[in-house]
Amino acid sequence: MAYKDKVEFFLVYIREAHPVEKASDGRPAPRPAGPEIAQPKTEDERVIAATACLKGLKLSLPVLVDTMEGTAEKAYAGWPAGTAVIDPDGKIAFYSRGPNGAKPKEAEEVLKQLLAAAPKPAPAEPPKTKPAPPDPPGPAR
Repeated sequence: MAYKDKVEFFLVYIREAHPVEKASDGRPAPRPAGPEIAQPKTEDERVIAATACLKGLKLSLPVLVDTMEGTAEKAYAGWPAGTAVIDPDGKIAFYSRGPNGAKPKEAEEVLKQLLAAAPKPAPAEPPKTKPAPPDPPGPAR
């Protein structure tokens, strides 16, 4: 099922999941492979990190960047690759923690149920037009 014209998808970038850190001896701490990104300390740095994430993952969906206070992370118990489906009233209809608990098939089922329950838009009415006024009488020839 295609959702392009029915649902909006966003990546919500919270704090960096695997920031580059230094071990107590000053060497880089072991971490998973991937881009080396330090934990952002400002909103501008977080936007730069989110942009690097999108490029590195080759994603083209819109990204929402969390506040430095972690508003979205706290509200949704954010974890990397978590999946949330928000209903039209702004309530959480589905949530799972990632990366192993992302459950995309279950999220899709909830999307299908929400779309089936959504009111169908009324068909567009043709524009109401008035008949053109008759041409004014011109000079006799």
